This record gives sequence, C-alpha cells and structure tokens, in this order.
Amino acid sequence: MAKPRIANPALFDSGLGPDPGSRKRVTELVERLSHYRESYYAGEPEVSDAAYDALEDELRSLDPSNLLLGKVGSPAAPRTEAWEKARHELPMGSLNKAVSVDELREWLTRCNDLLAKDAEPPIDQELFVAEKLDGLSVELVYRNGTFADGITRGDGEVGERITANVARMRGVPRAIPDARPLSVRGEIILRLSDMREHFPGVTSPRNAAAGTARRFDGQGNHRLSVLVYDVAGDLELSTERQKFALLLRLGFATPQTFYGSIDDVVQWHQEYAQGRRQSLDYEIDGLVVRADRLEAQLQLGEVNHRPRGAVAFKFASPSKVSRVLEIQWDTGPSGRVTPVAVVEPVQLAGATVQRASLHNASLVRALGIGVGDEVLVSRRNDVIPYVEEVVAKHGEAAQPPGACPRCAEPLLSEGEYLLCRNDECPAIVEGRIRNWIDAVGVLEWGDRLVQAIVERGLAREPRDLYALTSEALASLEWKEQERLKKTEKLGPKRASKALGELRARLPLTLPVFLAALGIEGFGLQTARLLVAAGYRDLDSLLAAKEPELAAIHGLGEIKAASIVRGLQRRAAEIGRLLDAGIEPVTETAAGPLRGKTFCITGKLSRPRDELVRLIEQHGGRELSTVTKQLDFLVIADPASSSSKADKARQYGTTLLSEAQLLALLGPGTSTEPDPELPQA
Repeated sequence: MAKPRIANPALFDSGLGPDPGSRKRVTELVERLSHYRESYYAGEPEVSDAAYDALEDELRSLDPSNLLLGKVGSPAAPRTEAWEKARHELPMGSLNKAVSVDELREWLTRCNDLLAKDAEPPIDQELFVAEKLDGLSVELVYRNGTFADGITRGDGEVGERITANVARMRGVPRAIPDARPLSVRGEIILRLSDMREHFPGVTSPRNAAAGTARRFDGQGNHRLSVLVYDVAGDLELSTERQKFALLLRLGFATPQTFYGSIDDVVQWHQEYAQGRRQSLDYEIDGLVVRADRLEAQLQLGEVNHRPRGAVAFKFASPSKVSRVLEIQWDTGPSGRVTPVAVVEPVQLAGATVQRASLHNASLVRALGIGVGDEVLVSRRNDVIPYVEEVVAKHGEAAQPPGACPRCAEPLLSEGEYLLCRNDECPAIVEGRIRNWIDAVGVLEWGDRLVQAIVERGLAREPRDLYALTSEALASLEWKEQERLKKTEKLGPKRASKALGELRARLPLTLPVFLAALGIEGFGLQTARLLVAAGYRDLDSLLAAKEPELAAIHGLGEIKAASIVRGLQRRAAEIGRLLDAGIEPVTETAAGPLRGKTFCITGKLSRPRDELVRLIEQHGGRELSTVTKQLDFLVIADPASSSSKADKARQYGTTLLSEAQLLALLGPGTSTEPDPELPQA
C-alpha cells in the first residue's frame, strides 16, 4: 500500500502538544488516520473498524488533545451485504463532449445541418445551458405524488436501489403536487461548506458523496444534497425552459441555468472558467448545452445512445507534475494489454491520483518513459488520469512486455497495441463471461463473482454458466478489497438469486444472443441491424459472406469482415451453446409481432428493456425514434399530445398503451383483460 499522505498538517499542531519523544509517532498516526478516514468516505475502506479503533486509541494515549480526535467520530459498521440492483425505467445515458470553442461550434453546425434536411429552423439563438454537476447521478421515481425509489446511475441501464438513503438527502421532496408517474434525474453532491464542516480530512467531495450515499447505516446522508436537471414522463412540454420551470414548481432544487445564443454560451463558459466556478459551493466540470426546443432534440435523435441535441462543454483539464514509481501492464477483457503509470500521489480536480493511463505500447515508446521520470499528469474531462508528457528524464526507458501478464503467452503487436490472443487467458475468459452477463441483462452478477468463478475453474465460456449449481456458487469467496485479507462469501441465498436471474432471461432473442458473444465490433445495435436486413436465424448469418454484409447500410467492409471472422472463430462455441439448449428465438418462430416495428416513449410501469425483450421475443423490432417505417408507438396515454405522439399520428402510426401492447403479445403477459386494440 502506498504511504498514506497527510490530509491536513494543522490537525496535529494543537493545544497541549504530545511528548517530544512521541511527536514522530503522532505525526504518523494522524497521517494514517486521516488517510483511512478519507478512503472510508470515498466508499473504499482500507482497514477494519477494529484496526482503526486501535490506532485511534494509541493516538489518544499519546496526544489526548489532538484535534483529529474531536472530528473523526465513531467508525461505521463493516459492510456485510450488497445494495439491491434495479433497472432504470428509462436509460440514463451520457453526453458527447466539447473541450474547446471550435468543437462547440462544430457540434452546433452538425445540428443545424441535420435540422435543415428536415426543414427545421436552426438552434443558434435557442440554446439552454445548465451547470454540469460533478457528483453521483441518481434517478428519483415518484408515483402518485410520493417519492417511491432512488436508483444510482450504475451503467446507465442498471443501478443500485439506495432509496432509504436518498430519502434523507436535502432537495428530495417526500411528496410533490403532481400525481403522474415521473422519473426525475439529478446529481447527489456534497456541498463544499458541508465537506469542510462535517467531513474533516476529506478532499474529494465527489468521492465522499459517492461513499456516503452507499453507506448501509445511512450516516451522513442528511449532509448530502440532490440537484435535479431532467424529468421524464407523459409530459406535454415543448422546451427545456418549461421542463426546469416544472421542476421548480414541484419543489426541486436545480443547478443554475441560462438561455441564449451560441455567443452567450461562449461568454458564460469563459466567466465560469475565469472565476465563477471557484465561487460555487459545489463542484462542476463544465456546462451542459442543449437545443431548447424538445422537438429539435427529437429530430436530431441519438448516436450510440448519446443525444445529438446536447453536448457537455467541459472546462480545461487540470494537470500537475509527479514522479513515476512503477509501470504496470494490465491485460483487459478483450486481450488488449494496457500500460499504466503508478505515480506519487497528486491532487487533481478534488481527487487523489496515483495511477495514470499510458494508453498503449506505442505511447510508451514515443515518450521514452521510465521509472523515476517526472511526468505531467492530467485528468481529462476531470475524470480519467493520463500521462501527458515526460517533463524530466531520470530512469531507463520502459520496454513493453513480450508475454501476457495474466497467462504468460506471447503477445502480438497490432498497430499501436499489444494483444493477447490466447482464448484460455483468464482475462479474456472473464471478459467473455462478463460481456454475456451484461448483454443478457442479468443484475446479480458482479465482476468479482465472475472473477471468482473463472479462478475456481467453474466456467470457461458462457455455456458453463447454465450448468452451475447453487452449492458451487454459494461456496465462492473473494477479497472485499485487494489490500485487505477480509473475504466475502456469496452464500446460498444470493447464489440461488443469481442463478434464477440468469435462467429467467431465457429464451434470448437473436440480437441479444449475438451481442452476448462479445465479438469485437458486434454490439446489440449491429445485431439488430443484421436481423432487420433479413438475417433472421443463426444458419443464414453463419453462412453470410463479407461482401453481402458490407452492402448493408451502416456496416461497411471493415465491420463486415470483423463480423464474419468473429462468427467463424466462435462457431464451435455457438454449437456448444445450442447443444446446451441456449437457442435464440428467431422471428420465424416468434409469431404474433413478426415484422412489426415498435418505439417506446415516456414512463411506463415496466422497464423499457423488459418491454423491448418481450417485443423481440415475439418477433417484433424496436426503433429508437418515430419514422415512417414505425408501426406502433407505445406510450402511457395514447391520447397524449406530446411532440412524439403528434409526429406518429402524422405518419399514420398506431399508438398503443402498455396494456394494449401486452395484449398483442398473447396470454400470460397482459395485466388487464383484453382491451380493444386498434389495428396497424
């Protein structure tokens, strides 16, 4: 473990000083306790409560009036459980970024060009701007005007249900004057004034907020705040300004917002960068710029689940000089071997940085970096630490490894990267299994569980997961943290739940089955594109040639070649999955929704991905937006006058309620008795 750093040197320079002979030990204890306290509030405790108590007792005996003793308080109980996972009713996506004025104007030009093709007016003078908060994203769910759920962002699709803690936070009304089902998006933050007063020794408000929000005992959550920035539901709103006005009327707190032209946005950004940002009582890392008109956002659509009509205009990344202590090479789940520089700890954008990415082997060679060198370390977009340059050379240049750090097999060099191509490499096996778990939508399988399964030899490929028993899973153990000896065991209850969740996702649709294989460049959207192009079963896809796939709009020669090679390499594994009964549902066998297209909008009682899965299992396909090719728009209220509903009516698209959709699927899915269904 790296040497603990002192969080506040003044803590031990207090009142009655310690015996001169003990001062060195007191200094060491204050450094360590301050460090352990900070890591605890960041959600990553490094020592047990008993060890912390012993060190604190020693400090008390040596220097009873030390200020640290009056500020630390009682340690919390250790974690012995995990938060329940929950799926968002609408995905919580990310934004594309701009880090310069030129990039911001390029984004605006692209938006205007796309709008012009649909004869829509430009958005230059109609931009809505909000501060981009640097905290922990959360979804607040309200039903019948009452706070019902608080779910962390997680991976955007699935987060952790921390409802009890969120209910304690400032800015979360227990009741609102609106009975409609609403999904309110916000950010959990720790205000700087609260951090200074109630979290002594903590330097990262974001990490402290994340750690405190996930405490099982709920302590400290009344010191956190939630600022909200979005609301979803069956709302008849036409602008972002109306959306924020609604949030304020309902009693929520929001970040500061603005409305104006592109030139106004540039000016506001400069004002924040030059001092306004530093005057705030909370941390932000940029401004979120959106088309104010919601209709324009709808027309612009999405790319890779990121809205075209919004961009995060980031502040310049902070950077500091540090010294390289070690260069490590880590094998990732795809087999790519990535270099990481371990550096002397530096504070950047409110966080302690000790590991910084070197990206690839080519960059290591180009920098000539080695142990002992002074390097410039940055946090790009205030998030990812990178080594930007070597400031002063002091050591021998590092040499990339010739063998994989995980399996010791020889590495291949492809362009800028080093790759392990050993299919039995533990890192690659873990990656394939994690990809399968994520793609099929299983909630109860974390990275440490997958790692433990692979290390125990219980699974080498996804098929093996379906042969696992509750007894085998229940006995698995792993370290809670790499630096601790304490272990965690899955146990019978969680093992049974994990296996039940896995098997409940069967049967898989063909797009999900294909995406779950983890073939490079072959995600869910590409799989759906292939199915839409006529490849409705595995046999036709396995027989496909590169030229015919390349001719599909949206693929091209490179991706087509990658798909064909990937399927050929995994053909035997696909066969073993089929032999085990893991056979995808095809459109031909699916039945009632065969050939029909659906778009889901607004807040419904079931999660969006569950409805998409049901649609695909019954032969239908999902479209992300309303087009002339859409057959059905699924919406909470088919009589809605929202912009999406109006556009669907213009195209002659049928509007369905959730109950009507479920009735189309057949017996066993509908929650209401046979409503009268409109015909497409």
